[in-house]
Amino acid sequence: MSSLRHSTTAPKAGDFTPLQEHQQQTPLTFFGAKPVLYAHHAGLTISAPKAKLQSNDAFANFSSELEGASEDDVLVKDVEVWVNSENLILFQNTPKPTGVSIPYPSIALHGITKKNGVEALLMNLSLNDAETVNADEDIDVLEIIILPPNHDANAPQTSCIQEIFVAMNTCADLHPDPDDEEEGAQDLTAPGATGWITADNMDEYVDEDGNFKGGMVIGGEDLGPGAGTVRPREGDEEEQVTNGVNGHEEKYQRTG
Repeated sequence: MSSLRHSTTAPKAGDFTPLQEHQQQTPLTFFGAKPVLYAHHAGLTISAPKAKLQSNDAFANFSSELEGASEDDVLVKDVEVWVNSENLILFQNTPKPTGVSIPYPSIALHGITKKNGVEALLMNLSLNDAETVNADEDIDVLEIIILPPNHDANAPQTSCIQEIFVAMNTCADLHPDPDDEEEGAQDLTAPGATGWITADNMDEYVDEDGNFKGGMVIGGEDLGPGAGTVRPREGDEEEQVTNGVNGHEEKYQRTG
């Protein structure tokens, strides 16, 4: 099942909190609040492979026409783009209202490109439900290109492409890939993973003479031999503690 959602209800400005308003005030509630609108532009055109576009339920209802003499690609004209904090919405009001809501994790790639010499926005959309895909070769991708208003005229209005791109970057950061978070997670139950050495894991780090064994682990990182070693002080000299990072020594004034 595709993660993209078809809609027949056109978005309206009142459905969202304008970005400027969001930045100027503290929301009354963080629950059930309206999505923040980062960018909205109308009159854009989608270019995409005909067969791929029409085989997807969310895009199949868009009205399209052949792109020039090509029988492979089609153009979906008069499209509105709504970049908001919840999802990306592409909507075509005529000849009948139809649109698609795209979760940010389903946007595998987006970037600035050029089509026929005109600056445009390239997107690769994953058509799979992320929870049902077990291998990379099972991923079904739809590549679309969003062209600016008047893209086929002498003066295409390309400024909106950069604005949409920047807004998508911001909103995508609000929806990090869960897989990336899992890969970067540390096992905080491992001895020394939290940076604390207790009576329960003391034997992991200290020998019978009370000296640290080899390297010292803090935050899951081995700081190397000598880490944590306290040099004996001589008289009232400054006490030196080697932190073991890049061989750097820091001096701490003894206060008592």
